[in-house]
Amino acid sequence: MLSDMGNVRLRRLKHVSTFRRLALAAWGAPVDPTIHGTLEIDATAALDYLERARGRSDVKVTLTHLVGRALATVLAEYPELNVLIRWGRFYQRDDVDIFFQVALQATAALGDVDLSGVVVRNADRKTVLEIAGEFAARVQRVRDDRDPELAGLRNRLGQVPPLLLRPLQSVLDFIQYSFNIKLPGLPRDAFGSAMITNIGMFGTRWAYAPLFPPSHCPIVVLIGAVHSKPWVIHEPTGEQLAIRPILPLHASMDHRVLDGVQAARVATRLEHLLMHPDELDA
Repeated sequence: MLSDMGNVRLRRLKHVSTFRRLALAAWGAPVDPTIHGTLEIDATAALDYLERARGRSDVKVTLTHLVGRALATVLAEYPELNVLIRWGRFYQRDDVDIFFQVALQATAALGDVDLSGVVVRNADRKTVLEIAGEFAARVQRVRDDRDPELAGLRNRLGQVPPLLLRPLQSVLDFIQYSFNIKLPGLPRDAFGSAMITNIGMFGTRWAYAPLFPPSHCPIVVLIGAVHSKPWVIHEPTGEQLAIRPILPLHASMDHRVLDGVQAARVATRLEHLLMHPDELDA
C-alpha cells in the first residue's frame, strides 16, 4: 500500500530477482566516496621537453617526474585541495609532498613483485630534474632496503601475524593522523599530499587505482602508456586532424575533498601545464 505518512511515498516490491536478493545480502549501503576521471593529453610538448631535459643532465627524466611536478604545482595553486581530514574536519597541509609508487624486484616472477614508494617533499618547489634525481637515488635505496624512512620497517611489518596486522595498522593510523603524533622509527606522513604510479611502463593504457585509506591522500593518479591516435589540433587556419602521441591520465579522488567543479579545474590546469611544460621551470 502507498504510505501517506512517511517521508517517501513507496511500496514494497513483491517480485525481486534472485540476483538482486543475493546482492542485498552481499553488499551494504554505498559509503565509498571515490570518484574517477580520465584525461587524455597531447604529449608532443611533454616528450620534447623530456628529450631536452635528458640532454642537459645524466639523470633519467620521465613522464612520472613531469606529471608529479605538474600535480604538485596544481595542489600549490589550489591549497584547499591539499588537505587532511581528521576528527571530521579539514586541515590544511603546509607542504606539497608527492608519493611515487615503485615496484620492487620488477623483473621477478609475478608472485614475488612487491610495491613500495618514495615521497618527494616540497615537490612544488623543485624542478623536474631535481625531482628525477632525488627519485632515482631514493628508489635505489628503497630497493636495497637502505632508505632512512623505510629501512627495516617493511621487514618488521612483514613479521606481524595477519590477524594482528589490521588492528596494529589502525592503532598506528589513529596515533599518527587523528592525534598527529610522530612515532619514533616510523616515517613522517609517509604518503604526502597525493600519489602517482606509472602503469604505462608496463604497456597498460587504462586502469584506475583505489584510494588507500592509510595514506590519507585524496588524489591518486595513474599514468598510462603513451600511444598514437588521430587527434584534432587547432591551427590558425582552423582545425586539423593529425596523428599525435597521447598521454592518458586516470585519477581516483575523494569526493569529500573534490567536487565536480574542482576536479574540472584541476584537470584543465594539469592539461595546460603538461602541454606547456617549460612553465614548470619558470
